[in-house]
Amino acid sequence: MASKRSNPRDSDRVRTRTGGANAERFRTEDVSEALTEVLREETRLMQASNQEAKDLEGEKSVARVTSSSPTSSEGRDRSPKQANTNASDHRLGVSGEAAVAKPFHCQFVHSKDCPITEDPDSVAHLVRHFKPAGCPLPSLRNMTEREAYVKMVVAHAKAMEDNNEFAATLEKRMQDVPRSDELYEINKVVRDLKHGLNMAQDRERANATQLAAAEKLGNQAASLEARLRVVSNERKLALEQVSFFEAKVESSANKFSDDLRRATYDAKKALAHSYLDVLVSLKEKWEKKKAATDCEARLREVMANIDLFKEIMNNNLLASDELLRLQTKEVELRSELELMAVLDFSVGKLDLPQISEDLPEDFFARDSSAANGADDVTKRSGGQFEDGEFGIEE
Repeated sequence: MASKRSNPRDSDRVRTRTGGANAERFRTEDVSEALTEVLREETRLMQASNQEAKDLEGEKSVARVTSSSPTSSEGRDRSPKQANTNASDHRLGVSGEAAVAKPFHCQFVHSKDCPITEDPDSVAHLVRHFKPAGCPLPSLRNMTEREAYVKMVVAHAKAMEDNNEFAATLEKRMQDVPRSDELYEINKVVRDLKHGLNMAQDRERANATQLAAAEKLGNQAASLEARLRVVSNERKLALEQVSFFEAKVESSANKFSDDLRRATYDAKKALAHSYLDVLVSLKEKWEKKKAATDCEARLREVMANIDLFKEIMNNNLLASDELLRLQTKEVELRSELELMAVLDFSVGKLDLPQISEDLPEDFFARDSSAANGADDVTKRSGGQFEDGEFGIEE
């Protein structure tokens, strides 16, 4: 596989070949844009090369290398382990014209069983010679960044190969495009056929219109009269049905509204009664539980005093020692009580049903004593109840 570097002479040949193709071939818009982009890129590369030649005192070597491999046509006649590469130097002036520089010659022998493009070291060795005058490069063996340089050279060679393949693809694409005179003849035939087709379609539409008009004129009068009578009858019937359904809908809506209002009132009333029953039940249970709790507390206090006196009498303890021990025990119990304390709940925080404002005024006067009793319970307890003091039974 041969890698080719573009130079001004190749660019001139490409432009000359492109000019001849413009005279003989018809290009599509995509091919023209692609080829223009390639030529613009080559022109930019030429300008960059000229600028570098100016900076380096006009001395720049452009080498063209042709490497043979077992897959190329020339490599078939020679040994697959032999490949000779000859390079010649050219120098570009400020005006861009080619001028002969000092002769350059190098000899390279490829002795591996693979194409030269698949051997990164061989490619790097060849490309190392393509450098401007006065730019010494160490050999690959002594190069510090050898791996990075070889990787860059292989990528550059691959890019050159892809560029050549793209140019060949564009040339083949241009050859497959039909000529302008052939396209002109084809377009002319298509226009004639399209014009004839439009004329035939116009005649067909005119004939169809005349035929339809003739068929309609025969039965138009009788059909219109019969249709008018049918439509009038249907309109009257439809108006009667609309009036009937409107009245029915209005009656149903009024009835539904009354039923809904009555059911809502009954439900709210029952909910209010249930709410009052719950409050009364809470009051009774809380009073019973409070009395039992007070009695239990007094009993525990008496029993504790009895046990204390028994212990004092049996152990002959002094009152001061026992007082100190009880004070220490009190501190421990208070600390333990703080750790075991739980949140209280109140009646105000319960998720109880709300009484609607739509209820009649006489409803709030019913059983006012029960409601006042429930309020007294809440006030006396401060709205606080201990967890687990009572359970609500349905």
